[in-house]
This record gives sequence, structure tokens and C-alpha cells, in this order.
Amino acid sequence: MDDRLRALSPRGKVVVLLAILLVAYGGLIALDAPLFRQFLDPNYGDLPIFQERARLLLNGGMIYRDVPLGSLAVESPPLINYLFIPPQLAGGEWWTYELWFSFFAFLSALSVYLVLRQWDDHPAFLAAILVLLCPFLLFDATLGIQDEPIVAFLFIIPALLFMRRSLRAATVSVTLGFWTKFLSIILFPTMLLQLPTWQERFRHVGLAVLVTALIALPFLLICPVEFLQFPSYYLLGSADGGAGMSAMGLLSAGGIVLPGEIGAAVTILALLGTYLYCSRRRLDLWRSCLLVTVIFLSLYPMIRASYFMIPFAFLTVWAVEDKRILVRTVGMYVPIMISQHLEFSVNHGQLPSVYAWVSLVFLIIGLAILLDAARLSLRSPCFLDRPPKGAPPLWGLEVPGSAPKVSSSQKVS
Repeated sequence: MDDRLRALSPRGKVVVLLAILLVAYGGLIALDAPLFRQFLDPNYGDLPIFQERARLLLNGGMIYRDVPLGSLAVESPPLINYLFIPPQLAGGEWWTYELWFSFFAFLSALSVYLVLRQWDDHPAFLAAILVLLCPFLLFDATLGIQDEPIVAFLFIIPALLFMRRSLRAATVSVTLGFWTKFLSIILFPTMLLQLPTWQERFRHVGLAVLVTALIALPFLLICPVEFLQFPSYYLLGSADGGAGMSAMGLLSAGGIVLPGEIGAAVTILALLGTYLYCSRRRLDLWRSCLLVTVIFLSLYPMIRASYFMIPFAFLTVWAVEDKRILVRTVGMYVPIMISQHLEFSVNHGQLPSVYAWVSLVFLIIGLAILLDAARLSLRSPCFLDRPPKGAPPLWGLEVPGSAPKVSSSQKVS
């Protein structure tokens, strides 16, 4: 199989990615209604919210200000709501959203291949296959009808653009990612640390501020009070302890409630320490992004199982050449999904609260596997450590042997 994949042309590899998309994602979508949907909990998924937000915008409403009475307040950044418009225009049925989210899963895999192939075409292609077959991504895009595939794409694309030395595009994309679903912003300091001078760092901070102003100013002028609810939501200002399958959220479900500010403060301090560690150890961008993401998911008080698709994507560059990391990268899915299922059942009254402690045990097991995979990756070489050797033309537009310029800060110390 490996020999056959190596023999494929670059366009043939893109066709293979499309075939995987059609078989894996298309197959689940086709079998959803006749087979799977009857076994899925009707409370699972946010499809009604996606449809409502899209209808609101299509009818000329203002997000945050014109939310229907009795509906959930908009607690997310604004841009994600506008990304629900295309599937709603296509009919707004469950399958249009599944197709839309699957498209972003494909974009993530294709981007990994197109960018990383400059270092080595074959392992980049294998990494793209792993990303596309990531179980977190596969089931959330289809049966789960979750918007996390969009989040994953907007999370990984700034790192890929930075690897291509498209620095301004990376800054713009990470800022757009923040205004879409918040999480991308944790990568911005790692990108700034890769820049050689403070002058360049301030220039990119200024660019991020400019993009932020262009996006936020209309909402600040029209509905400032409602608009500013989403930062407090992500900082867990309410004293509910946590949310989702995070450790603090499960402690809260089990009866031990800590103020949300404590979890947010611990996460921020841990991230600051991680940025300092990456700087002191002169870690390259890819390893820095992996470590920051792992620390964030281990401590942030409001996470879902689907967020683990992000470190999964970063780990693939090692997993394609190291079976130890591959086993851990794929294996963490089992305990994390058991934890997610138990947490969901407890929060919806299907299981007693004591099962929150069982969920916490499985979460700790999953996090331990992830941390061990990250530990091995930080100590092991990957194909990105080798000098870029260019890539064969994809559509006849590239110059054979061309490669992106790589600064010394991108190399492993």
C-alpha cells in the first residue's frame, strides 16, 4: 500500500483525499437518516441553533441584538454565525450542514498536504490522510452535526501559513479565527515568539488590532452590551465551576463547584508559562503549537471531546513515521469519547451524578495518553525537521525544486 501511495502523482493524491471524503464522510451522511439517527439522542447537536442564527441573518436581523425571545443568547464570537448561511441557503436541512462541515474537514486535510509537501511529499500526504480520518473530525462533521470542523480548520491554517512564511496572512487568519470561535488566539503568542525582532512583533500585533477593529466596531456601535457577553462566557465569569467534559466541569457535575474565574486564571497562567518554556527552549513553531494546545485542553474549564482534533492534527507529522506516537494519537479517542458520553448522559439526567467521577477518570486517562504523545513528539524528529526540498508541481504552476524560506527560528534547537 505504501509503495502504491508513493507512486501517485500529486494530483492523484488530491483525488485520493477526495475519494476518502466521499467514502467516509459521504457514507456516514448517506446512512445517517435511514440507520444511525434513530439511535442518536435528540438532545445531542446544535443544529436548531445553527438554523435559527442563519435564518436571523438571512432575514436582515442583527446577531446579538435580535435573538428571538426565549432563545439562547449568542455567546460565541460573531463570524461563526455567518458561516451557517451557506448550508441554510442550500435548504437548511441536517444533511446540508453535514456536507458543509465535512467540506471544512477536507479543507484541513488538503491544507496540510499542500503546505507540508514542500518538506516531503509522501509523509505530508499520509499526515493529510490521518487528519481526514481523524475520528473526532469524522463523526463531528457528520453524525454529530457540530461546527468544530470549522474551528479545527481556522486553528491549523495560521500555523500552516506561518510555515509557508506567509506571516501577514497567518496573523490575519489567527485573528479571524478568534472572531469565529475564540480558540485560535492561543497560537498568536507562539507565532510572535518566532519573529526575530520586537519591531516585527509590534507590526503583527497592530495588524491583528486593525482586523479586530474592523470586525468588532459595527457590533460595538449597534449593540455593545449584548455583544460583550461572549468574552465573559469564555472566561467563565459565572460561578458554575466549568462546563462540558473538562476536569472542572466534571467536578462541578459531581458536586464540587469551583468559581469559573479560578479555572480561567489557572489556564492563563499555564499558557504564559508554556509560552516562556517554548521561548527558552527555542522550540520551532509546530512543536510550540502542539504543546500550547495540549496544555490548554488539559486545564481549560470548558472543553468538548471534539477539541482534541486539534492536537491530533499537529501530532500527525510524527505519527506517520513513528508507530508509538500513532498508537497514542489514535488511541486517546476511546477514553475521551467514553468520558464525553458519560458527561452528556449525566448532564441530561440519564445517569446519576456519581458517573461524573467515572467520566473524570476516563478524561484523565485520555489526557495522560495525549501528554505522553506530546512528550514523545517533543523529543523525536519528524519530516518537518529536515530541510525543505520543494515539491513536484501540483497543477503545473509551481517551479520544480522551489521551497518556502525557513528561518532559523523554525528549526529545532
